[in-house]
This record gives sequence, C-alpha cells and structure tokens, in this order.
Amino acid sequence: MHNYRTSLAIFVVLLLGASQSQGRTPHNFVPVSLSYSFPGGGLSDSVGAKSALGFSLGYRFESSKHVRIGARGTWTRLNLGVVDTADFSNYGLTHVGIMASVQYRFIKHGWSPYVEIEGGMGMLFADELIANQPRRIDGLSDVKLSAGGVFGVLIPLGPVVDVDISGRYQSTFVENGFTTLAAHVGIVYAFK
Repeated sequence: MHNYRTSLAIFVVLLLGASQSQGRTPHNFVPVSLSYSFPGGGLSDSVGAKSALGFSLGYRFESSKHVRIGARGTWTRLNLGVVDTADFSNYGLTHVGIMASVQYRFIKHGWSPYVEIEGGMGMLFADELIANQPRRIDGLSDVKLSAGGVFGVLIPLGPVVDVDISGRYQSTFVENGFTTLAAHVGIVYAFK
C-alpha cells in the first residue's frame, strides 16, 4: 500500500509540475467523470437492468485548434430486476467500454461546446451477489464492437482545469443489442 501511495504522489507532482513549466499551451488532457447511465436495448430489457452510477477515465491530445483525439475507458455495474416471472434481482451486469475518440470543440477558449464520436470495444460481464459481493459468472460474458457519440460543454475553472458536462450514447453490438444513455459530470485536466 505504501508503494502505491508513493507512486501516486510522484505522478501527481509530475503532472502539476508539467502543467506549470515553460508557460506553453497545454496539448495533453486527462478527462475524468462520474456518470449516471440509463440502459436500453433488448438485452437490457430482458433482464430488467436498472439505471446506475459509473465512471470514466481517458486521455486526449489536441491535434489542432479545435480537434482532440484520444481514448476513454468507462465502467458501470447495473443491478438487475424482475422481468415477467423471472427474478434477476440477485444478479448484476457490468459494462466496460474501451473507446477511441475524436472530439471537435466549436470554440477554442472560454465555454466550449463540443461533439465527439467514439469507436472501440464494449465488454459485458454477468455476476451474482454472494454474501453481498459480486462474483463473476463464468461463461456469461461478451466482448463486441461498440460505437458512441457525445454532446457536451467544457467550462473553464482555472488555467489547467475545465468542468466537463456531457450526454453520451453508446451502443454495444451484442445479440439483441445493449445501449446506454449517460449523463457525465467531471473535470478535464490539461498538461504540456
């Protein structure tokens, strides 16, 4: 645990130091957000998936004045419910997305609305609650292509931090389909 804390502290110091050096314009960005996801699609409906909290972490590089390219990982665990006569309430479904993205910001400085397209992989894992701990069920997982879109706005909070508010739609192409519509709130940290 001590090595983990030391490594994390060194990483934070390096990030902060990089952001203050030389007075250059930042070209690297780390977006972090919490989300509230609403599941949809045939798979979700068939098991009674409920809305849930999640999070995302990514990296973006500013390739031009208005365009940022990057990648993002998202994680959400959905509790299941009762559908018709089947009770899935002791089970859960975890959705993980690993997505490459291209973001277009309409305004370079100040409040900046943006659109983003994403493509990559969506992973679904089923689990069962045993002693209040989720345990993955072997053989009930799937990895498929996934695509998504984001509409959002970046609001400057300081010289290297923006608040990021966005709505995100993602579809994972499993049998019967699985989609999420999510509201994200987070920060984007800029460094050189």
